[in-house]
Amino acid sequence: MAKRGGPSISFKMILTTTVLIVITVVGSGLLEVNNIRRAFDTSAEQRIKTFKEGRELIGETGTPLFARSILSMLISHGQDPELLELVRSTVAQDTRDAADPESGHKDYGLKLAYVLDRNRGVVAHCLEDREVKCTPGDHNTIDTKLGALTGDSWKQALAAWKTAADSKGDALVRFDLAGGSDSYRVFALPVYFAGTPPSAAGAIAADPPQELQGYVVLGYDLTPIADFAAAAETQKQAASSRAVLYTGAVGALFVLIGTVLAILQGLSMSRPIKQLAWKADQIARGDLGARVEITSSDEIGLLGENFNFMADQIEILLVQTAEKARIEQELEVAKTIQETLVPGPGLVEKGTLSFAGFYQPAAQTGGDWWTWHELGEGKILLVVGDVTGHGVPSAMITAAAKAACDVARHVHGDAVTVTRLLEIMNYAIIESAQRRFVMTCFASIVDTRARSITYANAGHNFPYLFRSGDGKGEFGSLMIRGNRLGDDRSSKYEAKTTELVPGDVLVWYTDGIVECDNPAGEEYGERRFRASVRRHAALAAGEMRDAIVADAAAYFEDVPRKDDITMVVGRIS
Repeated sequence: MAKRGGPSISFKMILTTTVLIVITVVGSGLLEVNNIRRAFDTSAEQRIKTFKEGRELIGETGTPLFARSILSMLISHGQDPELLELVRSTVAQDTRDAADPESGHKDYGLKLAYVLDRNRGVVAHCLEDREVKCTPGDHNTIDTKLGALTGDSWKQALAAWKTAADSKGDALVRFDLAGGSDSYRVFALPVYFAGTPPSAAGAIAADPPQELQGYVVLGYDLTPIADFAAAAETQKQAASSRAVLYTGAVGALFVLIGTVLAILQGLSMSRPIKQLAWKADQIARGDLGARVEITSSDEIGLLGENFNFMADQIEILLVQTAEKARIEQELEVAKTIQETLVPGPGLVEKGTLSFAGFYQPAAQTGGDWWTWHELGEGKILLVVGDVTGHGVPSAMITAAAKAACDVARHVHGDAVTVTRLLEIMNYAIIESAQRRFVMTCFASIVDTRARSITYANAGHNFPYLFRSGDGKGEFGSLMIRGNRLGDDRSSKYEAKTTELVPGDVLVWYTDGIVECDNPAGEEYGERRFRASVRRHAALAAGEMRDAIVADAAAYFEDVPRKDDITMVVGRIS
């Protein structure tokens, strides 16, 4: 037997385990890295949010305070140096207070501050780059000579006040401003007399109200937001790299340990499986004595026990199969022999008598039997018998009956009588069956010249005599009684003779045809059988036999026959 190549079970187990470990480790590593990155992103977002909220709070509280501190200087119109110094010191002090020692950035805090008078002339202007640079005002209207940053901030302040005036909002406006690579959170507030609430509408009025004394614009540095994001990204990348390295190292360790364990487990499992495969191959090659050694009580051990049990059953089955084949061969021989005891299905015509028989055993061999022989002076001996049961034992009794019939003819020749025939057959069956089997039998001699039938009965069904002389036809029977063959050694049988007329139909049969069932479990019965005989009584003997058999077969359908069926149809011409 050719062996199929391919990976072994242990190799597949090791490979599968290793792949599962790798997938688990890689999945855990990716999840860990993702969690680390998410944590750093959340931390950076929180820090940026906190920073923005801080800048917002400083701007909302610091801008009005700064406005009140310069109010008196704006009213005097002559304290520009003091105002300029105040602005410069405020910017410088706020930068020192807001410095972030953690990142090393020294420029956090207030970056831009300028003050305008009520006519929007510049009074003081300070911008921190590498250092705080302040410019005294000349009370000229603000323009781009102070830089694009200041000009853009003032334009956005006016736009914000207009929006606030339209919506009746607060006069303290705020907006974000970009200047090159830097960004700012800018707060702008019109400066009014003390006790007079500032107004956004007054801030943008072409004719400023008397209470308006000037404007304050403060810009706070938002550059740390980008620094926070960059720092968080750097830390995130570093932590992710460390996590990847750690996961890789731990994963490699787990893969190594898992592979070693898988190898050991695979070897412990594959060893008995290989033994099972080898023993199965031995059995397939014909070594039915191959068995596996059971060394464990787990599933592998149970599999081994079942394998040994299966091997035992196969060995028994092969012996039984061989025995069954031998028996079937002997049955075929017995069937062949029995078929020689029963005449063929062809039509027989002897003088005024024509007849045809039908024989069908319920098993390979049966207990039904019929025969005919030609006697002298135009006489025909016709015998029908039925042994109790069917199968090989019954077939053996029919053989004994046929032999007894042949002996009676040999001893008495053409002078044999139906009564003497039954007596000889009774003695033979008693001697061969020892009363374990009995046989019903109907023996008849048809005189084709005198058109008569002489008959004797040994417990068999009475044959039908159907006579259609009046146009409708009527049934009669060849009624006579007697003990079954094999019942009593001293049994004696009577004979009776009935005259026949042209057109008479004779039907010899066994009880199988009337007792077999259809799919509903209903027997065919005498009534249906007689109706079929009446329906086809006008046909020739062979055609009538075939028609009656077809009616019964249509009724039985595919239901297995529970008894042998034998029938002989004869017609007198």
